Amino acid sequence: MWKFTKHALIRIDERNYTQSELLSVLNGDVPAIIYPSPKEESVNLYYGQVDEKYLMIPVDIEKKTIITVRPMRKKERSTFLKEIKDDKE
Repeated sequence: MWKFTKHALIRIDERNYTQSELLSVLNGDVPAIIYPSPKEESVNLYYGQVDEKYLMIPVDIEKKTIITVRPMRKKERSTFLKEIKDDKE
């Protein structure tokens, strides 16, 4: 069961996301890629697409906590789309 930090809940509201959109990425219900954080050993970075929204969700994997959410940057989105396409082939 994932937990949301207060910060994550604020960002979800500010950026017009829903908790269910984030959970669909984290639970593998939509295309997603997971990378370990280069800064924190206990953090994974989830990159996922929900409808037309491209999300980056850092989570603390030890605490099962969603830290925040933001839109993917252009370069991240480009890499994500290429990797998802390569996975389908």
